[in-house]
Amino acid sequence: KKWNTKDLLTIFSDTITVKFTRPDGTSETLRGQWCMICKDNDVFVQKNGVRKTFHLGSNSLCHQHIHLHYKEYQQQCADGNITENEHAIPRDVLAAKKGQVKLAQ
Repeated sequence: KKWNTKDLLTIFSDTITVKFTRPDGTSETLRGQWCMICKDNDVFVQKNGVRKTFHLGSNSLCHQHIHLHYKEYQQQCADGNITENEHAIPRDVLAAKKGQVKLAQ
């Protein structure tokens, strides 16, 4: 099924299990994916914590998150010859693309 999520892997890590320790000493083990762009952003991590860069959601939620990183996603998909998923494209960009297709017809 990895071929179906190849576009996600341009922004997110593979699904992994991570143990997070809370300030009170308790911990939780979660299964999800890192947003590599958020994780590599020191300002974001310092402000929000590394836990906020770890996503537990479905592919649809990950595609929604990619809206925030669309330019990077678009470039990585182009570089890797990967088709962009419609759900990862911001609505205004998608509407413009569909409008261009209609004009060309």
